[in-house]
Amino acid sequence: MTRILAFDTSCDDTSAAVVDTHVILSNVVSSQIALHQPYGGVFPTVAKLAHQQNIAPVCQLALRRAHLTPADLDGVAVTVGPGLAPALEIGITFARDFAAQHHLPLIGVNHLEGHLLSPLLTRNSAQKTPLQPPFPAATTLGLIVSGGHSEFIHLKNFGDYTLLGTTLDDAAGECLDKIGRMLGLGYPAAPVLEQLALEGDASRHPFPLPLTTRHDYHLSFSGLKTFARNLITKLQTNQGGPLTRTQICDLAAAAQAGVVRHLLYKLTKILDSPDFAGSNTVRHLFLGGGVAANLYLRSQLRALARARRFHLHTPVTKRLCGDNAAMIALPAALQLSDRAPHSNLALDRQPALDL
Repeated sequence: MTRILAFDTSCDDTSAAVVDTHVILSNVVSSQIALHQPYGGVFPTVAKLAHQQNIAPVCQLALRRAHLTPADLDGVAVTVGPGLAPALEIGITFARDFAAQHHLPLIGVNHLEGHLLSPLLTRNSAQKTPLQPPFPAATTLGLIVSGGHSEFIHLKNFGDYTLLGTTLDDAAGECLDKIGRMLGLGYPAAPVLEQLALEGDASRHPFPLPLTTRHDYHLSFSGLKTFARNLITKLQTNQGGPLTRTQICDLAAAAQAGVVRHLLYKLTKILDSPDFAGSNTVRHLFLGGGVAANLYLRSQLRALARARRFHLHTPVTKRLCGDNAAMIALPAALQLSDRAPHSNLALDRQPALDL
């Protein structure tokens, strides 16, 4: 077992967690949503200042909830990217100082790898994990869907990933959030949009399906955002006033259905491709990222999983879908258990880091 204290300050949440290999001992997240609401989005300077104020108390609380001291740890992990550069800097600096003070190895972790492997985390040692690296011969895919990323990944082993497709413009979460703001749902808008979609009829405003003439697995959501803007303007103009609640709910349902339809269309293309036929048939799909908490997306993926006979693995709680430090600890624990402990105190922020 490998006990890791991890930090994530990639965007607008300050998080610290303690994980024993794949078991979460504590996972503390300090949200900044209220601070950024007046700006309608994340303001980097505000995020940096909040991280500076919160990271020490969050660290102390994570250790206290785990009932551990620094002497009980095997290593320290921190997100090095991707993310907001000023925010990443706070987490890296604090983790570096903590590791040096307590003579612990410091491991830099890719935020996307954290999302990718988040379904492997459990809340207690008695809980069975779905898979552990090295992954079985049956092919395993990953789908990261968040506010900044939408990617299909082929998982071959821990640290051995192949990018199959990514968004060419907006990410799925960004698209939902921006359409939600067009509907006047505030910030963050995507969770509110999901709730209103439960009352709506998506068939009243069917969204187009992007990139049907391309033979690759890339995604594009900017066209759906433009379609929504034009549709909202048309409805408001025709009735000479603001949208009704019924119209907002219908548009929310249609937008959500359009985004999910595009994701499943491209996933189906991967499942049907010659590269994943015969002995390479996909048997496992890992779902991670903020939009992985969306219940409509999960229901559609579960239906596809039943039809195609693969297993869908999701984070054990919705909280693990968003930015958190527990998912950063897991890759570090796997790395330390796979090789001799090392210290990298020269870590630097990498805002545009790829998986």
